[in-house]
Amino acid sequence: MPEPRPPPALIFAYDASLHGDWVAHYAIRFAASRDPRRLRLIHVQGDPPVPQLDARLARIAAECEVLGVALDSEVVAGRDADVTDRLLALAPPGAIVVTGTRARPRARSFLVGTATARLMAAGRIGVIAMRIVHPGVLGQPNRVLLPIADDDAAAARALPLLHLLGTDLDRVHVALIRERSALRTWLSSADARQRVWVHDAAHLAAVEEALRRGLAPLHPHLDGSMVVTTDRAREVALTAARHHTRLIGVDATLGIGARWPRRAPLEQLLRLAPADVAIYRGLS
Repeated sequence: MPEPRPPPALIFAYDASLHGDWVAHYAIRFAASRDPRRLRLIHVQGDPPVPQLDARLARIAAECEVLGVALDSEVVAGRDADVTDRLLALAPPGAIVVTGTRARPRARSFLVGTATARLMAAGRIGVIAMRIVHPGVLGQPNRVLLPIADDDAAAARALPLLHLLGTDLDRVHVALIRERSALRTWLSSADARQRVWVHDAAHLAAVEEALRRGLAPLHPHLDGSMVVTTDRAREVALTAARHHTRLIGVDATLGIGARWPRRAPLEQLLRLAPADVAIYRGLS
């Protein structure tokens, strides 16, 4: 009988910022949910060096020790323009890299033009990009909102992220959000709207069942909802507030490829989100 494959390497791309310190809580909790409990931290050191880097790394190491996580820290030389290439060169194929978005938008963007966006576009590794809205959550969100589209692979792509939350996962609300223009909705017949509702209800039930099977060892409470809206990002934010969500898990394929990236659903959601956001892509 073949031996089970070891899990993919878990890497924390640490930028030594305050937001990076907040993201570290999630990276450490992710590592604590795995076997072995190991986290590789990589910091690409620019010029001038980040002040008090050793003290920041020591705090992360102390948190890892409390949770029984083995930490391997690497500080490598580089420049801002080289961060993506350096990380791709150091990360083995199939690795999962935990990183952050911008803490504040630059040119109205949290993600566009960042090393994180370039890592996602490379497609060689899995990426979890975190935007921390409530630092006090400390990487233990408990209540997660999972917005999905009409996609048969939605559950399979989300499960690796949910598994990383481990025992910090108490409740998952799956929201099937269909975006349609008001005109198209108005022009459609009652029969057509009913057919869409029946299709979406069946799809939502299938996703919930797949998640229930995949998360069986963790036993989180699972429920779902459906809505048709003219503004997906706004509806996700409203649903998160309504369900007291502490983490929104967003599949990057829902909005990373918009024609005008700064108007993409992901960017809109990052501006509106009332909770922490984890954008995931390519996890296995």
